[in-house]
Amino acid sequence: MRSTITTGNHLENVLGTVTLAIVGDRLISSGLIPSQRGGATSEVRQVYQAAADVMHRARSSLADVVRVRAWFTDGDAKEALRATHPVIFDDPGPALSVIGVPSLPNGVKVMLELEAVIGSGGGMQRYMPQEGQGWSHAVRTGDEIWVSGLTSMDVEGSNGIAGGYATTVTGVMDAVSGALIGVGAEPSDVLATRHFMARDVYGWALPQTKLDFMARSTPTSAGITVDCSSDLNAPFMFECEAVIGASGMVTRVSSGRTYEMEHNYCRAVRAGIVLHVAGTTATVPGEIVQSPYEVTGQVEHIIGTIRWAIEKQGLVWSDLVRTRTYVVGGADKLIEAQTILRKLIGQMDTAAAVVGVPVLGRPEVVVEIEATAIIASDHA
Repeated sequence: MRSTITTGNHLENVLGTVTLAIVGDRLISSGLIPSQRGGATSEVRQVYQAAADVMHRARSSLADVVRVRAWFTDGDAKEALRATHPVIFDDPGPALSVIGVPSLPNGVKVMLELEAVIGSGGGMQRYMPQEGQGWSHAVRTGDEIWVSGLTSMDVEGSNGIAGGYATTVTGVMDAVSGALIGVGAEPSDVLATRHFMARDVYGWALPQTKLDFMARSTPTSAGITVDCSSDLNAPFMFECEAVIGASGMVTRVSSGRTYEMEHNYCRAVRAGIVLHVAGTTATVPGEIVQSPYEVTGQVEHIIGTIRWAIEKQGLVWSDLVRTRTYVVGGADKLIEAQTILRKLIGQMDTAAAVVGVPVLGRPEVVVEIEATAIIASDHA
């Protein structure tokens, strides 16, 4: 059964989406942004209060949250997030990723995304809870696992980029593998991944250790250049989702792009009723970019590809529950993306987030979209 919660916030109004999409016991939020712009501390408090309020309306609580993704646009907002998060989330907390970007919708300084499983709080297993910080390296409920956005600063004995980029990435991938093993999984159980790279390392080749990790399961992938992660000295962050025993139950779809094969990922992965769609650009086989430099044209092409991937895996278009759209450019480009997204997916009862980023994989690529679909029981 699928239901939604709306709050009339800014993103709902401009995208025609919902604040919270609920499918069975799973809750997925849109990007939660402040209702009023102001100082960093005020905005951070507003979004955490919005998170608590919407979870309460869903007859759940913050104890059921398995992942928080926090986006910020300046140093004051980052520090306010660090100070506020452990006040709201008691130890041991959920998986957490904290990411700095150039711009967010409506010019706000902070945005939160939540994912939760109703009733999971009491039985949730956690690996390496960070004392006094309100987050854990990994959380597990049932057979599902969420790994935090880990950086070199989360690797014991590391001091960021001092050992070189390849060494940094290797340390992060080892930490991710350790987190998976810590909650009873293996890298071969991974379904979906995201890696965030500081703009200082834009265009650098990914080390073989990262490619080897991906080859263990051929999951989905999104590689996004950002301003910074939770620490300015950490140029690389990696997060993922996994399901115990996934290697024997998943189905995968490839779009036929050479890039997917070279980087050991696929366009979509389905495990049971959940489908993850990789970060998708308007690039077709032959590595040709459609509608180069054009936000509207690229969004239209990408949504078509996402729909194809969802239906190719045996789901229907109405099973779409979340999109996350990365857009290169300032406020005007975010507004343009939001306008066309409203036309294409508005009124579909989906959760959505829009994030401004400094650059994507190629200069002519200005939009990338991830998606999640979940089969509702009424047509499973």
